[in-house]
Amino acid sequence: MSTAEGGEAQVATTRDGRPRRRAPRQDAIRNEQALVDAVGALLREAPDEATMPAVAARAGLSLATAYRYFPTLDQLHRRFMLSVVERADATTSAYPERGQALFERILAHWIDVVEVYGPAMVLVRSREGFLTRFGHGEGQAVALDRMWGRAIRDLMVDSGVPESRYPLALTLYNALLNSREILDVRAATGMAGDELVSHLSRVYRAALQGLAA
Repeated sequence: MSTAEGGEAQVATTRDGRPRRRAPRQDAIRNEQALVDAVGALLREAPDEATMPAVAARAGLSLATAYRYFPTLDQLHRRFMLSVVERADATTSAYPERGQALFERILAHWIDVVEVYGPAMVLVRSREGFLTRFGHGEGQAVALDRMWGRAIRDLMVDSGVPESRYPLALTLYNALLNSREILDVRAATGMAGDELVSHLSRVYRAALQGLAA
């Protein structure tokens, strides 16, 4: 790094004078992902043993390194949940359908995701309600908005629900179609596949009618 007269370090800047942000190092990206993958695996396999030392060992990292990336286990849990939603969104964002067809295709993929990650996801709980977290721009809530927003807004138009009630419509999704509820419906009814998608879609659309002006 070059220094100015007087020996003070120069800060690299962009053409418009803003500080230039360094891209994350590849080893940092790998380490963070290893910790996220490790906590997800432990929450599925042995949730009572999913401590930070166990996560670090599973990821092949020192405990000090693990805490450098995630100062608390709660932060790591939140990052795991966010990673699950982000991967689902990366898949569903390319779906070309609209309206109910789009909603049910996203729902079908989400059910597949819950089949794999649901037992771990239900162990991660937030102290705040979904509507509050969405209003504060919390990462997982915003990611769910990106994933479901198009489809939910299409259903709102079909149901005569005003756009101003979108946060409530998204919160309604979270209440009815979160991983815990999906796993519970599957276990209690034995429904799966298209039957489960159709049932949950009808339940959500019926509830959405309650938001119509």
